[in-house]
Amino acid sequence: MLGTESDEWEEVPTDPAPSDLGYDLLQLDITESAADGGHYVILPQDDAMLHDEMFIIADTDAVCDLIDHV
Repeated sequence: MLGTESDEWEEVPTDPAPSDLGYDLLQLDITESAADGGHYVILPQDDAMLHDEMFIIADTDAVCDLIDHV
């Protein structure tokens, strides 16, 4: 007999490994915009990974050091 969705959810670890979520970790370069300080451009370090849509522009409030939040 198959478990319910609720039962399956209870079995999920509270801190799963990124690979368990289907994510691949990337090394990123984070650069503050010189044009209008307070915004960041986030790009993959591997140029081969850089595609037309593979970048993030973020406000200062959206960027944090994860070490500070562990």
